[in-house]
Amino acid sequence: MDPRICIIGAGISGLSTGYQLIKSGLKPILFEKESFVGGRMSSENVEDFIIDKGAYTIPEFHKTTLQMIKELGMEDALEQTTGTSSTFCKGKEYPIKIGSSVDFLKYKLLSIKNKKDMVKLFLYATSLGKSLNLNHPSEKTFELEKESAAEFLLKEYDGEILEYIAYPIFCEIFLGTPENNSKAAFLATLRNLTNFKIFSLHQGLGMLPVQLMKNMDVRLNTPVLQVQQMGDQGPYQIDIANDTQKSFVFDVVIFGIPSPIVLEIFKNLPMRLRESLQGVHYAPSIVTAFAFDQPYPHTSLINNLLRKDFQVLGTTVFDHHKGSSHVPPGKGLMTAILSENGSRNFFDKGDGCIKEQILKEIELLFPDFSKRVIFSRTYRWKYGAVQLKPGVLYQKRLAQKALEDYSQNLFFVSDSLSRSSIEVQINAGIQAANQITKRWRTE
Repeated sequence: MDPRICIIGAGISGLSTGYQLIKSGLKPILFEKESFVGGRMSSENVEDFIIDKGAYTIPEFHKTTLQMIKELGMEDALEQTTGTSSTFCKGKEYPIKIGSSVDFLKYKLLSIKNKKDMVKLFLYATSLGKSLNLNHPSEKTFELEKESAAEFLLKEYDGEILEYIAYPIFCEIFLGTPENNSKAAFLATLRNLTNFKIFSLHQGLGMLPVQLMKNMDVRLNTPVLQVQQMGDQGPYQIDIANDTQKSFVFDVVIFGIPSPIVLEIFKNLPMRLRESLQGVHYAPSIVTAFAFDQPYPHTSLINNLLRKDFQVLGTTVFDHHKGSSHVPPGKGLMTAILSENGSRNFFDKGDGCIKEQILKEIELLFPDFSKRVIFSRTYRWKYGAVQLKPGVLYQKRLAQKALEDYSQNLFFVSDSLSRSSIEVQINAGIQAANQITKRWRTE
């Protein structure tokens, strides 16, 4: 008999797991507490403005993600962005084409010494080879992650690289800071910053999860209240709530939700595995989209705001660079992403308070911006992104070993227990689905 499979969470990791299982002929059930799929990869159409609520681009090196888009027949929906980025320092804008060596040599924000140091850093990262594969860490990787990115840079280089390069990277990609992420995370990211294309989807990145959910048994507005193991290798009782509380029994359970939520609902999780999951740390994230009455034509796609100048904002995105369909003609759309500090300080504040704080800082760069705003939408993500703190990859190995020893019918695919990335989560989902298929089809 085919196994009864439950996937908790219909984010991109849960959906990619379900998609791969269905390709193999299995029929999972997905429970999602929200009224929509995709999590941070969801999108919303508001008055013909396409708002990406969390994730906003797909880099060219996310090969599995792009392959899945093509496999789903969505290749025509891919749009190449301008790939432009700017860093604002003391009110002045320093633009650069992402990954462009020519632009880098002309980049006036860095001194000649810093540019030489950046070349050294890139060559050093390149020389480390497979040890910077964070999905399959080696003993060398564990050595590299013993200190934070900030400790490494201040010891070997100077504060400008920390503030002008490392902080924007971690703020944008990890929603965190160089102090709370490892040297290994920084070098692995830096190595990928070569010349590459950046894509979007013409109706928002949420197109992918919406397409994935087709032909799946996805039950929205259905939070899982409790998971209870009934035997050494299962089955598992799943208590859910929608209109009424119900219980189901499954042979296999796949968690596509952040680790802290797993700890809340899995009541009899063994202590060793519980302790391992407690080692996974997240940064919260607040994203506010502003629609406005005129475009800002001479802007970059991604705009990095330095923490010495901005207390709340970390990154802003001008969405018209993703393609013409994202913004109505003659209008504009900016997505403001708060820094980690800003998200923590304002997470429990009202939308109006958050909007007011953001506009104060935006107007330092674009005077009278608030007068042009048509509407705004704020999205909160309690578990915005995993932080690669020193030692977390080694902690991940211990967690995986504890999981293997505990049960062959339990899987964690959200963030792969270590890193927030569309590509990482899709790969984790595919890998889990293949393991399930291999085991149950063989038996």
